[in-house]
Amino acid sequence: MQAVQFDEHGDRDVIEYGEFPDPDPADDEVLVDVKAGALNHLDIWTRKGMPGIDLEFPHVPGSDAAGVVEAVGENVTRFEAGDRVAVSAGV
Repeated sequence: MQAVQFDEHGDRDVIEYGEFPDPDPADDEVLVDVKAGALNHLDIWTRKGMPGIDLEFPHVPGSDAAGVVEAVGENVTRFEAGDRVAVSAGV
């Protein structure tokens, strides 16, 4: 997959863009083939490491996206491959 990611908190120079392995969804997750995405203020705060933000690296930012479900985890019942979805991490 093509993605933007960072391996540490910092300024814009910690961001890398490139080709990365496709992730496998965990039991309660869905894998979305993103057709359109956006970064917003939440992603900037996350990249900078604002207090209270604890995450695992590498981190692929993105609070808003639209795409198609590619795969679902074992426990997922509300979505299936082929569903069109909008993602908003703040909702």
